[in-house]
Amino acid sequence: MRAWAEYPWPMSPAQALALRDRLGWTSSPTKEWMFTTDHGIGEKDASFTDVEADRGTRTVVSFHLSLTSRIPKPVRAEAVPITERAFDAYVEALTAVYGQGARSRSRGVLSVTWTPPSDTLVEIGTVGWVIDVDVDSPAGNEIARGEAQYFDEIADENDVPYIDIDNPDS
Repeated sequence: MRAWAEYPWPMSPAQALALRDRLGWTSSPTKEWMFTTDHGIGEKDASFTDVEADRGTRTVVSFHLSLTSRIPKPVRAEAVPITERAFDAYVEALTAVYGQGARSRSRGVLSVTWTPPSDTLVEIGTVGWVIDVDVDSPAGNEIARGEAQYFDEIADENDVPYIDIDNPDS
């Protein structure tokens, strides 16, 4: 995940494929943007997303990596505490590199996010026996900040006190 987070963005799809190959990961035979990493879960566990940036030029906006595999139902309960310890170890390792991350919980998903010097957004999340990590490009991170600011401004504009015209003193 650090190779993706610390890459000198912007990243073209060709550069993403070269990074995938440099890491020794195996491409899907039908979808080159999906691949299998070398951490041994034996399934397509990583992918990147690209979008059209300008007049047919494409750019990578995010990278996704599953750090756990599917668990058979009979052993899921025993996998949860193991997953929690693994998640804590990943968070500790990323904190050692990027400093304290921002923790949040939404719909049962515990996540921690960092914004490294590359201005990417690194987010690791867990629920049950699943751990995933996402890296958003600096451009995607900037768009997210702009959206957040826009919605904050709308909320401020809508904070105008309500005046009941039938009872202006209320």
